Amino acid sequence: MAEARLPEKGLSYYRQIRNIVLGSITGLAFLVAVTPLLAIIYVAYDRGKEALSLSFVTTMPSGFPVGIEGGILNGIAGSLILIVLASLLSVPVGVWAGLYLWDQSHTRLAGVTRLLSDLLLGVPSVIWGVVGFYVFSTNTGWGLHWGFSGLAAGLTLGFIMIPIVTRVTEQALRDVPRSYIEGALALGATRFQVMRDLAIPAAITGIGTGILLGVLNVLGQTAPLVFTNYYNTGIPHSLVGSNGSVGDLAMQIFIYIHEPSKALHVKAMAAALVLTVIVLLLDMGIRLLSWGSRKYARKG
Repeated sequence: MAEARLPEKGLSYYRQIRNIVLGSITGLAFLVAVTPLLAIIYVAYDRGKEALSLSFVTTMPSGFPVGIEGGILNGIAGSLILIVLASLLSVPVGVWAGLYLWDQSHTRLAGVTRLLSDLLLGVPSVIWGVVGFYVFSTNTGWGLHWGFSGLAAGLTLGFIMIPIVTRVTEQALRDVPRSYIEGALALGATRFQVMRDLAIPAAITGIGTGILLGVLNVLGQTAPLVFTNYYNTGIPHSLVGSNGSVGDLAMQIFIYIHEPSKALHVKAMAAALVLTVIVLLLDMGIRLLSWGSRKYARKG
């Protein structure tokens, strides 16, 4: 029995309609997704443009109340310090944990580790702040007694990043075709060689995305900093002790916006725009590094 077929002209017309509808839905979804970002940029620029200048990002806050004059250099420097400290802890631990969960996924210990990692993802940041306070900052009890310091805040933020990096790293490695892994093992490669020379280069984009998600998650945190670092209007001389706290853009915005001064409100919005730009630059930087790593891996 012959199969019923649509006329070629009718089929072509149907496909054109379908393409138009699906294209319109996709475009609408894109607009819905990008609208919050555009709104943040527009509102921050519109309300903070009076304070935007080169000196705003290159000078320290001054005047009374503090910040009424000068810029936000302390916040930018402090945020970068916290990101570096958090990444030094979370990236090696998170990537290695993700490698372990991918390589030993069939073991009971891996299942328990994955469960604990997923549970840590749901812990509120304020709880991490309280834990960081008692472990790193408090001057009583069994803690490390570092006081309010950049190191205490950086390590606390690092612990927040670890489960994010771990989960995304494992998923990125799972996306590597299994046939690649089995082929390398069949040719005599060891598990370590497969991970080093095949799995990690193939999953580097996903791993980079996980690191970026972790960084962006902690970049805007304020609750952990209230308990471990609070805020510094200058550049710290050390990362521990009474003079060890650092500035932070998110904390600076939080403090400025709660001041009664309208000038500080304007600076808070300008600082929010600077923080958004830093996030976009970090995003592009991670993607460029991932692209360069893939290109280098292909040449190798």
